[in-house]
Amino acid sequence: MPIPIRERGYPHPELLTETDWLAGRLSDPTVRVVDARADKNYARGHIPGAVHLDGYSLGGLRTGSEMPEPEAFAQLVGALGIDQHTKVVVYDAGGPPTAGIVVWAFLYYGHPDTRLLDGGLTKWTAEGLPLAHDAPAHEPRAFAARLAAGVYCSLDQAKASVDDDGIVVWDVRSIGEFEGTTKGWNAPPRLGHLPGAIHLEWAELFDSDNGTLKPAAKLIALLGAKGIRPEATVVAY
Repeated sequence: MPIPIRERGYPHPELLTETDWLAGRLSDPTVRVVDARADKNYARGHIPGAVHLDGYSLGGLRTGSEMPEPEAFAQLVGALGIDQHTKVVVYDAGGPPTAGIVVWAFLYYGHPDTRLLDGGLTKWTAEGLPLAHDAPAHEPRAFAARLAAGVYCSLDQAKASVDDDGIVVWDVRSIGEFEGTTKGWNAPPRLGHLPGAIHLEWAELFDSDNGTLKPAAKLIALLGAKGIRPEATVVAY
């Protein structure tokens, strides 16, 4: 049984939500559930009422590693029935971390009322909660995108961070991608990692049994062992 989110010691527990919280709000018009998996996986079954937004392509707007213009993102999510007053809950199935990309995108475009479904679809289905196969239609809403400072690191900032002892560069990819021996999604022309980057794969942050985020104490120990310090500015990629 996973420890409840509120008991795990996170400084920002509002960035996560429990499956039972969501299960009781599927008909709440102020809540919009976003499935961040690939199209084919969404079609096989998703949380009832969930709209689809592929985390890798962001609805086809994301090319390479470049983020779409604010106006384009606003139009995209507005068509999904999301505005500044919507509580957004994002999930994937514990494979590629597409939900994290979508959560980050909403935060980047100025929508703080966004949270990750702890345990994702894996925990949802393990608890016997319902699935649907229809693609719901929602009345379009006007979403106002406002870029949030400190959420995105530009290429110039990343270059400057290499020689800055106060900045920790964290490579969250697989060890093969880090070492340049394998290609991952959206692989760059040259393989390897940024100079001085610390490697810790994103999957290590989650409980392998149920897909929930590990408690804060375990995360602090895990990150600290890699040299990722709480007082440092962290640039992750």
